[in-house]
Amino acid sequence: MSEDPTLLNRQSLTGLILMPMLCACASTFDQDSALAVTPYTIADGGQLVVETTLNGQGPFRFSLDTGASISVVFERLRESLSLEPVPGASVTVHGVVASQAFPLVDIDQMRLGEEIWANPRMVLLPDQEAVTAQIDGILGIDFLSAYAVGFSTADRRMRLYAVDRVASNAYRGWASIPMTLESISDGTASLYLFEIEINGRKLPALFDLGAGSNLINWSAARSLGLTPASAKSGDRVSGAFGSLTDVARLNVEELSTEGISWRNEKFSVGDFGIFEIFELGDGPAVILGAGLFSQRDFVIDFARGRVLVKVAMDDEDSR
Repeated sequence: MSEDPTLLNRQSLTGLILMPMLCACASTFDQDSALAVTPYTIADGGQLVVETTLNGQGPFRFSLDTGASISVVFERLRESLSLEPVPGASVTVHGVVASQAFPLVDIDQMRLGEEIWANPRMVLLPDQEAVTAQIDGILGIDFLSAYAVGFSTADRRMRLYAVDRVASNAYRGWASIPMTLESISDGTASLYLFEIEINGRKLPALFDLGAGSNLINWSAARSLGLTPASAKSGDRVSGAFGSLTDVARLNVEELSTEGISWRNEKFSVGDFGIFEIFELGDGPAVILGAGLFSQRDFVIDFARGRVLVKVAMDDEDSR
């Protein structure tokens, strides 16, 4: 693995949902074709958490994070497995508030359900009381993007599918949100973006299942008519390292994309460092956490650059 800096957009992690099966009508996945099926839980912070084993030991609790380009183990787990940091290897981890360099560790094998990930290299982060009380590590897009990943609200299962299982005509009637993989200028980190609309204004949105809440920068907030004087301030947003105080709160009456909508979504407003890191600081931008999808079945189709979301009755009424 390259020792170039990489991305971990962490704030608090978050949970989600979907469903997979593929019937003749091609509206959902065939449950029997999944490579792996595993239960998930939603932690207090909203993150979606699954159980894994590492080097034959476990189970360990890992959250899922599309805002992390590399997976993570925390110090407590390193000690439990007697892992040693890779000599001379480190990466810069970009948090929502700040960035810092951390060592890497090599794992012989990670197993999730029936799927085995051989010889993964992960970032070693120090224990964080608010986070590691609930999870032992984070699964990033270095693992997730090898699959089509589905979440079901009906049975609270995550299913991993081979990338070719999501045919071009699959999920008829579901919303298809195009997402693009964008790299920062030095090529050391990437993130998935899609476009949303708030109050008639189109904004770039970072798709971050690891975020515990939705975030918006002041440039976007002002474009929506919010000013520091009119915002309720005094909140705090904590990241993997550091925190931002005096954060304002914003209620978005309606957020939409590709024919689906969400109403009365809460956003934290601030000049978060992650917007600067990904060169979104000068213009309006948002980060969408997993809670935005937590009441809907959805599929992340990495291979085709889209998120498929089951259309709710309210969405159909608004079309």
